[in-house]
Amino acid sequence: MNYRRTFLAILVYACFSSACTTSHKTEKPEPKNELLFTGSETCKSCHEDIYKKHQLTPHHLTSQLADSVSIKGSFEEGKNLFFYNPELFVTMDKEHGKFVQTLYARNKKIKTRSFDLVFGSGVRGQTYLSWQDSTLFQLPIGYLASVDSWANSPGFSNRPIFNRPITARCLECHSTYFKKIVSEKKQPEHFSKKQFYLGVDCEKCHGPGKQHVNFHQQNTQTKEGKFITSFKNFTRTQQLDFCRSCHGGKLIASKPAFSFKAGENLNDYFTPDSVQVPGKQLDSHGNQFGMLSQSKCFLQSDMTCITCHNVHENEKGMVATFSNRCMSCHREGTKSFCTTKKLSVSMLKQNCIQCHMPEKNSNSIRMLLQGDDVPTPAKMHVHQITVYQDEVVKYINSMPLTKTR
Repeated sequence: MNYRRTFLAILVYACFSSACTTSHKTEKPEPKNELLFTGSETCKSCHEDIYKKHQLTPHHLTSQLADSVSIKGSFEEGKNLFFYNPELFVTMDKEHGKFVQTLYARNKKIKTRSFDLVFGSGVRGQTYLSWQDSTLFQLPIGYLASVDSWANSPGFSNRPIFNRPITARCLECHSTYFKKIVSEKKQPEHFSKKQFYLGVDCEKCHGPGKQHVNFHQQNTQTKEGKFITSFKNFTRTQQLDFCRSCHGGKLIASKPAFSFKAGENLNDYFTPDSVQVPGKQLDSHGNQFGMLSQSKCFLQSDMTCITCHNVHENEKGMVATFSNRCMSCHREGTKSFCTTKKLSVSMLKQNCIQCHMPEKNSNSIRMLLQGDDVPTPAKMHVHQITVYQDEVVKYINSMPLTKTR
């Protein structure tokens, strides 16, 4: 069961949603945020346990430099090809110390582009980015984890495309910071190849850390965190707004990229336009908040995303852990406890997720496999918490022996 990854992951695919391809309404001078960042490595000296655990999370792994470890697709001979048709194909190879994708037509080399950045932890899939001067472009071949195979990148037609630019909105949700370069040409957008911080790391949520680090290095006796953003005293809206900035569907930016910070009003920086869409039109990818906001659990409580998610740790597959969090409200003996009589109480307490937040096919994240005519969807946990009767039946039937209470 992969409940944890539903909310966090697949951040691999956020850049394919309409949220990531929306341009800014207006352009203003970018704040000098890069001068205040230190990088998450600096946090390690005082917060070693949290730092180490966070290194394993989908947030941290949502963008990485491309290398033999971060790229999940195979470069083994025979497994490093993707054919669009018998005369048009792309190879994945290593040349001159760099991993590359090369397009061939009728066995003639057409173009070669390097793997420079990886988007996605690889649990559900990955896409790959290539620098061309100061612009990032998405490579045509990605990776789909469910079949452990190369696949045509989501949103691409059945042909090799090398000229799809990555926008600042994509980078906002897949990294901590990228310095945008002001250019006379608004599109494609230009970014610094030196001033960026990959992964959704400490400074993404807690703000640039230079002042915080400098202060506490000089004032070692001070235990209260200074010059750093803490979620402890945030209102419910403040907590939700920050998560919603990447998990709230299509957002139209009204201010420069990376200017929105935790604790601020999301509506001052973006115009959300998909949160109120009827539930059947919402997709698990990219709008978990939209789905969650239609759930009774959400409407009848003060829950936020971090009620269920510990963002400092990788809780992949820890179904019982999440179920225990459900039990904090749906306790045995109360009216809100599960009414199913065919399973024992202990079984119910171990897995709320299967029946109430099951994995379903994504409508927006689909990758075309070699030789297929229909894209293969990624599966993601839905965040509209309700009773999915077909999943109830499936779960009961999967038990070796059903029991009555």
